[in-house]
Parts: sequence; structure tokens; C-alpha cells
Amino acid sequence: MERATTAEILLALRSPSSSWLAVLASVIDEANHDPQFDAHQRQLVAQLLGEEHLPAPLIKAARERMYDFESDLEALTQPGPQPVAAQRPKLTLVGQ
Repeated sequence: MERATTAEILLALRSPSSSWLAVLASVIDEANHDPQFDAHQRQLVAQLLGEEHLPAPLIKAARERMYDFESDLEALTQPGPQPVAAQRPKLTLVGQ
């Protein structure tokens, strides 16, 4: 297959059946912003995309790692414990 142009991919994304294409493009963009997503992992992704079917043990391991990754991300986005407000002395106003 020839390399598609950006315009061709944009046109493909307009299709109602392009949901997975959109998801994969978004995930690739997110991964490319992560310095841990290196050249070796890019090669593995290209290999996976070239396969018609992936082995069940690979899918099982990938899903387990994905759930761990989601948990890690969720933990990072949860607000930390709220500081407890210091109790102030109660002031009473006395009139003359």
C-alpha cells in the first residue's frame, strides 16, 4: 500500500465507520508524547498492525498491562488528601 497523505487520512476519518482509525491515531499521538515510547516499541506496534490475528496469550497479557496502566493514570489524576483546616480560637464580641 502506498503511503496515504494527510488529506486522504482526514477524508477517511470522516467516514462513520472510522472509529477505530480515530482511536488508534489518538493513542499513537499520546504514545508519541511519552519519552518511554521508544523506537523499539514503535517497531513492535508496526509488527502488531501487520498481523491479521494476534495470539490469545499476547492479548491477555496486553489487556492486563492496559488495566494496570489505567489504574496508574487514575491514581495520578486523583486529588490528594485535603489539608485539615486548623481550628481557630472562638472569638466572642462583648458590647459596652
